[in-house]
Amino acid sequence: MKIKTIACDVLVVGAGISGVAAAIAAASKNSSVILLEKNKFPGGTAVVAMHNFICGMNRNSKGLLKQIIGRIAPQQKLVRRGKVLVMPLKIEKLTSGLSDIIDKNKHIKVYYGYGVFLVKKVGNVISSVVANYAGGKIFFKPKVVIDATGIGDVIKLSGAKYKISILSKRQLAGFSFKVEGINNDSELLALKVPYYLAKGVRDKFLPRHLKFGFFTPGALQGNGYIRLSIPSLNNTDTAKIVNKISYDIHNYLKKLLPEFRDSYITQVSPAISNREGLRLLGEYILSKEDVLSQRKFSDAVAKGCWPIEFWDRKRGPVFKYFKKNGFYEIPLRCLKSKNIRNLFATGRCISADPYALASTRVMATCISLGEAAGMAAKKYANILNQGYYLNLLNE
Repeated sequence: MKIKTIACDVLVVGAGISGVAAAIAAASKNSSVILLEKNKFPGGTAVVAMHNFICGMNRNSKGLLKQIIGRIAPQQKLVRRGKVLVMPLKIEKLTSGLSDIIDKNKHIKVYYGYGVFLVKKVGNVISSVVANYAGGKIFFKPKVVIDATGIGDVIKLSGAKYKISILSKRQLAGFSFKVEGINNDSELLALKVPYYLAKGVRDKFLPRHLKFGFFTPGALQGNGYIRLSIPSLNNTDTAKIVNKISYDIHNYLKKLLPEFRDSYITQVSPAISNREGLRLLGEYILSKEDVLSQRKFSDAVAKGCWPIEFWDRKRGPVFKYFKKNGFYEIPLRCLKSKNIRNLFATGRCISADPYALASTRVMATCISLGEAAGMAAKKYANILNQGYYLNLLNE
């Protein structure tokens, strides 16, 4: 087995949309950035769960958020869905747009197909991160690490403090499957699919959580996506579960809806996407009260404008909205580990309670959080580059 060692200033683990934003923000002519991704493509949860919309944006989006959105959703405009604004997203544009951004930045080196399995420390400082791949393993020696995995891989392996709700209290997880060959795919399907899913639950043919499913038309005529929710699972190998439920529900709908009679599944989420999981214990924990009171902070690094969207196991999605044009702020302390000095987190793993996370986890906010984590990591790495790194390790 091949073993090699690579040093860098900032190591970003996870090339989802927040991780890519972190890598871009951390990269400059004075810093080297490595981006690790266990999949063979960027995009993370948005790709795996086949998201069709970018949530959490407003009409005044600027900076890196605006730049990334311009690449992954070119010429798309915000549309209103109920009380919120969203931007349509094509998964193909997401992966190609993020790949293009990464490839054009010469200060970012990306490694696809690499999974982290060991984190080494000296005291309370991460000294190396070991990743494996098909041909061997690599020891990465970063000055600063950003966990953008969405499930807290580095947080757990590093011994960083974290919080996680017990399984029975966690929000519903989600997954999608894509259907082709739909006949007469009118807007009524967005009403019919939830109706018949709810009917199946009332008739005790389907489990209760499936009544929260919905249908979204695809980009082309005759295709669309069905999004389903199920309780979170500790089992990491969820592909078989997702596949079975998808085909069972598709067959159920084919029997009831003429539009689906000749349809067929072309794509299924390879895993369940957890809306809630492990959360870093940072220097501050963003709370439900902070979000609802639209609190502002002196060390704010990002804004959130998406309502609290809590997927209750019994009631389904429960929304708590702000006043018109309202927003709250997220402090840098929510991104910084409380006990590991050179570890930051972004995306779904920031330091927040479950209700605050139900607002911060959306894509636009995650881009802003990634940018903030990348900028903070770069600043920290620059300090270490000035000669303090060895002293830090020796403390």
